[in-house]
Amino acid sequence: MLFSSTPKATREELFDREEELSELEKLLNIYPIVVVTGLRRVGKSSLIRVYLNEHQNYFMSIDVRKLYEMSFGNISSLHLTRLLSEELNKISKIEKLSSFLRKIRGISIHGSSVEIDARQFELSDMFEKLEAFAAKNNKNFIVFFDEAQYLKFYGARGGEEIRMLLAYSYDNLPHVRFIFTGSEVGMLHDFLKFEDPDSPLYGRAMGFLTVKPFSFELSLEFLRKGFEELEEKIDFDLSEVVEQLDGIVGYLVLFGLKYMTMKNKDKALQEVFSTMSVLFEKELSEITKRSPRYMTVLKSIAIGINTWTGLKNVLHAEGDFVSDSRLFSVLETLQKLSLVEKSQDGYRITDRVLERILREKRV
Repeated sequence: MLFSSTPKATREELFDREEELSELEKLLNIYPIVVVTGLRRVGKSSLIRVYLNEHQNYFMSIDVRKLYEMSFGNISSLHLTRLLSEELNKISKIEKLSSFLRKIRGISIHGSSVEIDARQFELSDMFEKLEAFAAKNNKNFIVFFDEAQYLKFYGARGGEEIRMLLAYSYDNLPHVRFIFTGSEVGMLHDFLKFEDPDSPLYGRAMGFLTVKPFSFELSLEFLRKGFEELEEKIDFDLSEVVEQLDGIVGYLVLFGLKYMTMKNKDKALQEVFSTMSVLFEKELSEITKRSPRYMTVLKSIAIGINTWTGLKNVLHAEGDFVSDSRLFSVLETLQKLSLVEKSQDGYRITDRVLERILREKRV
């Protein structure tokens, strides 16, 4: 169903994205590491889950944001092991794979239940065994890290242990492939450090795929088909909805669900903005803790004060005599978080829904 709040699992549930699915397959056939980026709620996870479910490769998926939240921002090997145990329980049901999992140090299997002794378990050992299994079956084993930028908070060295393991796998385990997604594009690049000469991943080629919002026309078609699936006749112009929500599929889905409950376009739209306001408040609270400048800059850009000089003047008017270097750092961070992008006309909020929420925000 198109108007489903959970990530899609089959091609029938996924609207469009044929080109992206084809490109993802092509990249995975070439590169051991593929990086998939795009705005929040644009459909990255659905795209990858459909691909993984559709192809004959074996896989496991790790929600790194869940890791970050359960560890309160300080991810340890114990947290990762706990989540891996859940994933291994799923794939242990594959009879062929179960015998390989038994060979991994620190893993014990009782029926289809997997237990991991974190004191003995090593990720490198697991990947080596998965490589042997995939090679024997002439397939790839894909490890999917969703919202992987949070791996920057793994261990005491900013995820260095993970980067070293990735480099080892890249060089020695040709049947183990990795997919990383990230909504905070710059932060994901900061974690991978593939352009840093001191990084273990420096010089290793990776595949890159950007999932973009739907075009205006595709957004209209998505809404039409979604309502047709539910046999819902609508009496308003769908273009009015797309103009406010843009082509981000998560917002279009949320509108469809709200409308089916309320049967009123304006109320459904308002519910979308209200719901997202709460979620954005949570997402922005962490960065605002660093400095109130971030919110000041975001709100200013949202109302059209989008040049370097204009932003600096706003801060100065509030008594914040920020230096050029500090303002540059603030804007750079907002761009890395994919909240802001720079164009020839100045800075802009990347997400139209967030832009409106910021514009209407009173404090």
